[in-house]
This record gives sequence, C-alpha cells and structure tokens, in this order.
Amino acid sequence: MAILHITFSLSTQGAIKNVIRQNHLQRDESVLSIDDIFSIGPLSSFEERNSWLEAYIFKDNEERALYEENHEEWKKKIAGLPCDVDVWVWYSQNTHEEIGLRFIMSELINKCNMIYGIDATKGLKRVQPNMMIRHTGELVSDLLMKIRSEAKRFSIDECQRLAKEWDVLTQNSSTLRVWQDGIKHVTEDALDPIIIERAQRAHAELNEEWLIPMRIIGETLAAIDDYLNKEFVEKRLMTLAKQGHFEIDGDTTDMYSYLVKYVGE
Repeated sequence: MAILHITFSLSTQGAIKNVIRQNHLQRDESVLSIDDIFSIGPLSSFEERNSWLEAYIFKDNEERALYEENHEEWKKKIAGLPCDVDVWVWYSQNTHEEIGLRFIMSELINKCNMIYGIDATKGLKRVQPNMMIRHTGELVSDLLMKIRSEAKRFSIDECQRLAKEWDVLTQNSSTLRVWQDGIKHVTEDALDPIIIERAQRAHAELNEEWLIPMRIIGETLAAIDDYLNKEFVEKRLMTLAKQGHFEIDGDTTDMYSYLVKYVGE
C-alpha cells in the first residue's frame, strides 16, 4: 500500500524523506509538508490568514509567494489523492501541530483514504524517554524511523471529531493560541511579560545597554514550552517598542541590523 506522509514543517519533511531513502521505500512513499505556523494568525479563511501573515510575518513578496505556492501545491495533492494511498500524519503535542492535525483532517474527512497518526511526543516516551521536544522537526531521521511503529489508524468517529474541532477553531477570532494541556486561545499580547522579563535578564547578564534582538527573541522562545516562530516574537517586540518599553537603533527591516534597549514601563 502506498503512503503519503503529511508533516507540518519543512524540517520534518526532509527528515522523513531521508528515512524513505535510507530504507529504499521511494517507490511506495512520498512526503508532503503543510508549511505554516498554526499557533498564530487568524484561521477563519485562507484569504484572511494570508493578509495577516503578509502584514505581520512575511518580510517580502518572495516569502508571500512561496507561502501561496506551497498552499496551492498541497491542495492539489490532497484533491487528487487516490483511494489506495494511506495518509500518515506526523505531529507532536504543541499548538501548531495539534491544530495542523485538525486542519488536515477537515481536508481529508470526505476522502476515501485510511488516515493514520504518529504522535511523536508519545513515541519518544518509548524510544527516548528522557528526551523532550517542542515540535516534530527537532527529531533526526533515526528517531523518526524508530517511532514509525507508533502509527495508529484514526477511526471514523475520531476523524469526524477532529474535523469538527477545526471548525470550532476557525470560529474564534484570536491570532495567538498556546498549548496548556490542550489548545487555548489567548490575547496577542499574552507573551509580552516573558519578552520583557527575558530582556531584563539579558541586560543584567551581559551588562550591556543595547542588545541584538535575537538574544531577546531566542531566550523568549526558549522560555515558552511550545512551538512559535521568531517573526511573531519580533512583531511583539516592535509593538512593545511603540508602546515605549524599548528603544530601537538601526534598520528594523532586517532582524540583524538593529539593536534594542529595554527602558521600562
């Protein structure tokens, strides 16, 4: 039986392709990446989501065009999927991939394919119990191969439940969601206190007046027990600067061409 693997990051896609090559499975298995970050931005429609990403996340037209091209590619792939291809969805317990699972289930619910899920978080507890990950893309090919046996077929009821949960998610207007024993909608400024705390800590540790933004962004991402992209954290950093919490020196069109200084409340 042929298999279509679906991932929610390019890094996971590449690692699974390596697994397929290394085990000589090219003829029967292929990999498709839904390259997005479902923890941020509106979910109500592709058009609204694309507009939000263009306004807040994409750096240029090339990034936007790449996003749209990827979207069209997987839509066509799913639409033309033959019934004799099983679908394996790779995910782990974080906001982005758990929402991605529900999203792809809504796309597959009326298809004739059998759908399996591989929860990498659960799989690691068996093969590498002391290892913690924020997302599946952190796993190398060898570990992905070891947890392939965790694939479990979703029942019709489970498929319907997950697809309905996607519909519920799309009805909420939030632009930020976090993982707290499940998907939770929060206000867009919910992470701002962490950004400020990490900036204060970095100033104290380095004893420097001005900091590169990636120091603050990186430490903020490390402090969040979830999967989020650096562009969203930078967006919040810029918003905090507009509110008077930070000063900026340099060209903000390039993350590596400016410095920031925390100036207080």
